[in-house]
Amino acid sequence: MKIRNPLALFVAFLLTAWLAIVPPAIAGSDDQAIIAATKKYLAAQSYPADMKITVEKVEGDYARVGVEPKKKDMDGATAFLKREHGTWKGLTIGTGWDPADLEKLHIPKSLRP
Repeated sequence: MKIRNPLALFVAFLLTAWLAIVPPAIAGSDDQAIIAATKKYLAAQSYPADMKITVEKVEGDYARVGVEPKKKDMDGATAFLKREHGTWKGLTIGTGWDPADLEKLHIPKSLRP
């Protein structure tokens, strides 16, 4: 195989590598911000600090987060967060949901359990 333009091949390689690395890094930093905001919200709600937090789904400026205790002496819960002016803030947390309550909080239907 004869390479006619090594510079074009190199640029294509760099572009491919960039596309493989950058989107997950951006998503990961958003997940980190959501997790940090969830920890802050949980502390304000008097939850123990040793909770496993999993970002389940993000839709626009809203996120659904799973909260599981590391010790099994309490039930897991679901938290909803909203991004306001670039900062994630907890809206509500619980184990069961009335659709009307989620509607009042403007939680997108795609995030509802």
